[in-house]
Amino acid sequence: MELDMLTPDMPILLKEMGINYDPDKLSAALSKSWPQVYTRAVQVSATLGGFIAAVSGDYALGQFEANMPVRAKELRTLLGRLGPALVKIGQALSARPDLLPRTYLEALSELQDRLPSFPNEIAFAVIEEELGAPVEEVFLEMSELPVAAASLGQVYKARLRDGTDVAVKVQRPNIGETIAVDMLLLRRLMAVVDKQLPSLGVSQPLVPLVDEFARRLFAELDYVQEGHNCERFQALYGTMPRVRTPKIYWQHTSRRVLTMEWIEGVKLTNQAAMAEAGLSVVDFVDVGIECTLRQLLEHGYFHADPHPGNLLATRGGDLVYLDFGMMSEAPQYARYAIMAHVVHLVNRDYEAMCQDYYTLQFMDPSVDTTPIAPALAAFFDDVLDSSVSTLNFKAIVDGLGEVLFQYPFRVPAYYALILRSLTVLEGLALQADPNYKLLAKAYPYMAKRLLTDPAPELRESFEDLILKDGQFRWNRLENLLREGSKSQDFDPTQLWLLAEWLLSPSAAGVRSTVVAELGRVIDAAAAADVRTRIEQQTGNKAIAEALVPPQPAEAEARERAALLLGSISSRLNLQEPLKLQGSGPFGLITPADVQSTTTRLRSVLAATTPRLSALLEQPGSADIINGLASQLSRRLAARAIKFVFGAQQTLAAASAGGGVRA
Repeated sequence: MELDMLTPDMPILLKEMGINYDPDKLSAALSKSWPQVYTRAVQVSATLGGFIAAVSGDYALGQFEANMPVRAKELRTLLGRLGPALVKIGQALSARPDLLPRTYLEALSELQDRLPSFPNEIAFAVIEEELGAPVEEVFLEMSELPVAAASLGQVYKARLRDGTDVAVKVQRPNIGETIAVDMLLLRRLMAVVDKQLPSLGVSQPLVPLVDEFARRLFAELDYVQEGHNCERFQALYGTMPRVRTPKIYWQHTSRRVLTMEWIEGVKLTNQAAMAEAGLSVVDFVDVGIECTLRQLLEHGYFHADPHPGNLLATRGGDLVYLDFGMMSEAPQYARYAIMAHVVHLVNRDYEAMCQDYYTLQFMDPSVDTTPIAPALAAFFDDVLDSSVSTLNFKAIVDGLGEVLFQYPFRVPAYYALILRSLTVLEGLALQADPNYKLLAKAYPYMAKRLLTDPAPELRESFEDLILKDGQFRWNRLENLLREGSKSQDFDPTQLWLLAEWLLSPSAAGVRSTVVAELGRVIDAAAAADVRTRIEQQTGNKAIAEALVPPQPAEAEARERAALLLGSISSRLNLQEPLKLQGSGPFGLITPADVQSTTTRLRSVLAATTPRLSALLEQPGSADIINGLASQLSRRLAARAIKFVFGAQQTLAAASAGGGVRA
């Protein structure tokens, strides 16, 4: 399809479509080129018609499931023959478990958009037309052959007149016109299919998906926009350790020619070259996962074409992102909802997971999700028998897709791209290490965010994670601290934000639970200490247990209390460490001991930790101190009664038995 066979205004129209996609305007413009549109329609119909007929026959004969693997491969082959637009559509469908069964998703995920390179003469003519000067006037030298070729363009290595090495991407001639016609035909076809969806039991209308895809694809045709995308990506994520993007040379860049910094490196897909250079694929994937999570969950602006060939490893250890033609954004509400969804998964709270699907816009509010919770439980209860950190991310995505495929759900475009980004990274790592677990690598970032992000939505998720049925889960908090500290940019000073939140009015419920748990830990640990002292002095374990009856999980409480007190003493550089031993009989803690310890801490904090001292002046701090004093007083009173009662029983037993033996 030659450029002059379509409307002469097509270049202007394509630029407009990249900025503001308008399907009606595109249709009106192509109406003048109906012979070319009709010819392409016949070609696509003839190619896909036989496939559609075969699938229909499978349905009629009850062989749809049995023939699915063969049909999926056929579809992949046919789309590959139909050109770049249909290839990219197939790639996009590979991340849509709401539209296709798993077998089709796996087959389409293998679609490649590599095409033979086009002649240098044509490429150089495009450069001259776009930059307004012959190639030899712009570049000192240019590689004889392109170093890479894909569906939309090909890349040359060149050198500017000042000696700077650059990569020059040149757009494939007439590719925009081809895509315009394919998008028009696809939209018309999906409009017909949408009318049949209710009878097919499919809830996701397809025309909006086509429009969303076309909008991204037309934007990818504008290399000026790609350059701006690259610079925005650099501004947001370039400060991350080991993350790098190429510099854009704007004086040599236009809509169809992009000149950028040449960076020597190895594609992550080239395992042999990576090994020869002494570089670890897994190491670079770890960097990519942290960067991807920040893209998706922090700023929301992310690389929407996570082809593994777009990632380059340098010998200096940097991970280089390439090709910023297709970018996307996750809305703020979705970022928080995704993290909440992870917390609900860890907690096995399937009802809450179903509510998340409303927030994520997977489900229309009119859809009853009640039947979905048991289906999620049936799948995840088996999966979660292992630690979350040992799970294979793709297995979870595939399994979840199979569960939800049975219900009327739809996957927003940004979410499909998120899943694809992470599964591509995990796939790269699995080729090098079959035991690689993406979730284990992703959890430190998630833990860090839950600990340090003051957003109310994430504080609510933090609360959901560490509290259950009014009980404080120390193991969850300790795990968050341990894993969060592994994140690349973990800053322990940000934990002050967590302390400030704990003392705020919005954390009143958490605060009361923390107070109750601290009271339990201190009481249990102090009781264990007193029992040990009695046993040492009497030489009789039974007497010690009669005077101070053991409580459940006492050993754990004693260890945790010692750790807490030791940590506080160490951080405050106290010459005399804080102790659990009180002034009562056998070291029992009394209310006076609680008051004196509190007073001592206040004076030390005022001198050594002004920020914490200021926190202690907040009303929430008084709630904790007063609540803890009240908790301990009640527990001490109960202990004292049990102690006296136990002493009476011990004396009575001793009198009846002729005394107590040492």
